[in-house]
Amino acid sequence: MNAIIVVIICLLASVGIVQALSWLIMGLAHNPEWSAIQVVPLCNDPEELEAQLRYELFMLRWSTSPRPQYLIFLDTGLDEEGQTICDRLLSGVGGVNICSPDELPKLALNLAQGKYPV
Repeated sequence: MNAIIVVIICLLASVGIVQALSWLIMGLAHNPEWSAIQVVPLCNDPEELEAQLRYELFMLRWSTSPRPQYLIFLDTGLDEEGQTICDRLLSGVGGVNICSPDELPKLALNLAQGKYPV
């Protein structure tokens, strides 16, 4: 019985190591077809907003599927608490910007021309 448990644990560990290595390799690799811009509207509920931002940042960094080079979060009326959450989670993250619907066309045009905002 103990041998079966040990074999199962070893199999699960080896699968975990292979998955972690694939995430690392795909995370470090850069594919030119990933140069698209993605726009994500932000929700107004603070709990959902934090979960949404964490998910999008996780997918931007670790997803093995085609991903955007630049991510734009569309501010659809965030309150002060929402702005604080965005500032906290997005500080120091490159390739991400928050803009209002009025600023979106100008930002998208600048990004398409290769002018990345700071």
